[in-house]
This record gives sequence, C-alpha cells and structure tokens, in this order.
Amino acid sequence: HIRDPKARMQAVWNYCKSKMTCEPDEPKDENDGVDQDEPKKGHGGCGAQQPLIRKEGLKLFVQYKRGKDEDEDVKSLQPDKRLFPPHEVYTALKKISDSDP
Repeated sequence: HIRDPKARMQAVWNYCKSKMTCEPDEPKDENDGVDQDEPKKGHGGCGAQQPLIRKEGLKLFVQYKRGKDEDEDVKSLQPDKRLFPPHEVYTALKKISDSDP
C-alpha cells in the first residue's frame, strides 16, 4: 500500500491511463482437460469504452475518443466533452470494492 496520497494517485494514473475499454472476462472453458483447485476469478468487465478524464482548475471533464469506424464528417467535430460533476465522481468511486488492488 502506498501511504502518500499524491504518490498513490500517480500510481493509479500510470496504470489506468492506457486502458480505454473495460475489458470483459474471458469465457470459461468447461472442458479444458485440466482440473483447477481455484477457478480464475474474473473482474466483471463490461466492454464499455472508457473516457479520458481531464482536470481544468477545480473542475473535471470527461472526454470520449471517437472510434475509427465513424464517418469522416464526424471526425472533424470536436470530441464529446462534458462536465463530470462531484456527485457522479463520488458514485463512480463508491462502486470500487475494497478487494480491488
């Protein structure tokens, strides 16, 4: 555990900054031929696209990157950027379980 809040946040940021999708769990193979005492524990990913979170002053903004499959006309537009209010931040952080590393 990292006790210093700034160092802890930096460690979380470095780990998460490259994750742009909530990767779903791999499908379980029932007949893989190997008996495992402990089944692999999944993290419950949903496959949703993850936004970039930017801080401007004391405000947080979420910004979604456009996919490659969208029309060229849409690419010329600005990425979707909206305010991330404190109550939504609190709700998102509250969903993180204590067992998550």
